[in-house]
Amino acid sequence: MTDQDLIAIIECPKKAIKANRKKMIEINRSLRNNISLQSLDGKYQFTMFLRQSTEFYEDFSVGLIWQNPSEVLSNVTRPIILLRCQGPHDGRADIGADLHHDYHVHEFTADDLNCMRLRKPSRKGKAVSFFSFETAISYFIDRCKIKGLGKVIELPNNCELDGQISMEEVIQDASIE
Repeated sequence: MTDQDLIAIIECPKKAIKANRKKMIEINRSLRNNISLQSLDGKYQFTMFLRQSTEFYEDFSVGLIWQNPSEVLSNVTRPIILLRCQGPHDGRADIGADLHHDYHVHEFTADDLNCMRLRKPSRKGKAVSFFSFETAISYFIDRCKIKGLGKVIELPNNCELDGQISMEEVIQDASIE
């Protein structure tokens, strides 16, 4: 599997299936929620996770876990963290020398797969598309092509969902209710 194959899995269209709860709840000094996702073709199962510190709101994580990689990769028996969008948090080096002090992204690579680093994506970079928990969620929804998230969870204010629901889906949803 190549980096391009992994990017294609991250960016394949997905639909929100269900959430652990409608709103985030506090557990161990952070607000949390998990949302089950499925690729539109039904091939892949994912979990989207949301974490935000109650003490330092800028410290957050929005991530994508591939739950069924064993159906594609016979040597992998555990879920893989494919993508994590994070806010500033403690780093190992001084401020300015460690990207963990800034908004940043971790992404799973083919090298991670070859080395069986399934929980710690090694490609990392400073975020240019988000600067808060809300904008990280918006970036994540867009990057991972998630539809229907607002139906299963209460999104934080200012989350942009533009382009996530077509007019056809709005009409279809209106006719159901």
